[in-house]
Amino acid sequence: MRTESPRSNLQRKVFTLFGGFTLLLCLIYSGIGLVTAYVIEDQLLENLINEEARYIEQSFRDHGTLPSPRLPMFTLYSSPTETPQDFLTALAGEQRRAEYFVDGHQHFHLHELSAGTNAILAAEVGNLLTVSSQSDHLIWLPLSAFLLTTFLALWLAYRLVTTAIRPILNLAREVESQAKSQSQLALSTSSRHDEIGFLARTLQRNVHELKQARQREAEFTHDVSHELRTNLAIASNTLALARDQGLGMEESRELGNILATMNRTVSTLLALARSESFEQSSFDLRPLVEERLLARREITMRPDFQLDVRLPDTLPVLGHPHLAASLLDILFDNTTQHASHPALEIRHEDGVLIFENPVMKDFSTDSLFNTGARGPDSEGFGQGLYLASRIFTALGWRFSCTCENGKFSLSIFPVSGNNGK
Repeated sequence: MRTESPRSNLQRKVFTLFGGFTLLLCLIYSGIGLVTAYVIEDQLLENLINEEARYIEQSFRDHGTLPSPRLPMFTLYSSPTETPQDFLTALAGEQRRAEYFVDGHQHFHLHELSAGTNAILAAEVGNLLTVSSQSDHLIWLPLSAFLLTTFLALWLAYRLVTTAIRPILNLAREVESQAKSQSQLALSTSSRHDEIGFLARTLQRNVHELKQARQREAEFTHDVSHELRTNLAIASNTLALARDQGLGMEESRELGNILATMNRTVSTLLALARSESFEQSSFDLRPLVEERLLARREITMRPDFQLDVRLPDTLPVLGHPHLAASLLDILFDNTTQHASHPALEIRHEDGVLIFENPVMKDFSTDSLFNTGARGPDSEGFGQGLYLASRIFTALGWRFSCTCENGKFSLSIFPVSGNNGK
């Protein structure tokens, strides 16, 4: 299988996006800081001029004369005739405050005093413009911050790639390398408690379910071939003989039994193939046992069949009724076909459901439920029990079996429906 490589480099995109975003923020906040410095500087100068204007106006109201300004940067013009024409032009109209710029470093703030004084206060604040005078030195501060934040942004982008993107790439490589493995997918990041670990565990679970689906498909193909081929051969041979001599009562009965067995087998195989879609629910197993028994005419209608059923009034279990019905059909099939004489005992003891029937002789049950395994001379539950074991697995029920003293006993440990709710 060809290894796929990403068409675009996500790491480069992260570096570009993260670095560019950080640089943009640096420029924005540097601009905000510069504007803030100018606003604060203007406000301080305005407060200083307002304070000096209030002093002069108060002194004029108290003494009737205009005092000299307290600070050397201030100049008081007592009348418009004394005021320079440029200042009057700057104050033209209704405005009482204005700024006047002169070539060089001189910068004037003009303030017209209250009515009655006819005076104009001028403040030469060129030496107080700290932001403008220090701009050549201050430029290194945003430049240094710009370079520092650039380095920090690229470092953080590298850390982001290392902690987030690279684990995802490694995760993809691990999944690809283990895709053909039959064992369960094991990812190195599944133990993490963050989103990467959650993604790894989700991948493990989904890949495991896909492998189970493929395994069920393979088992279904094998089971169809294994379970139906013999019955189809017998039915074909019976029909071939019928062309010459017709079907007798025994052959018709045998053919009917074969078709019924094949029908139940197909239902069981389809149920196992769809077992992943079955939701577990609580149901009463006793009515299901009675229903499947009544459906077996070879058990209920046969006068010499010794049937002993001892079950509680209700038997709540957790599972799926359709799979459980298929399981009971398999067990009843093997009892009727391979018991030494027609007898079956079904009882319930301490949460265990027990099926017991007689056999001709004792045999080992170690491999009885393996694929293709048969008991000696196909006695007891020897045929098809590996299908039963797969149903047990799908239901989540445990089981065990023994064969001693001329009796084959199968113990089923279903999950209690009371505890499973």
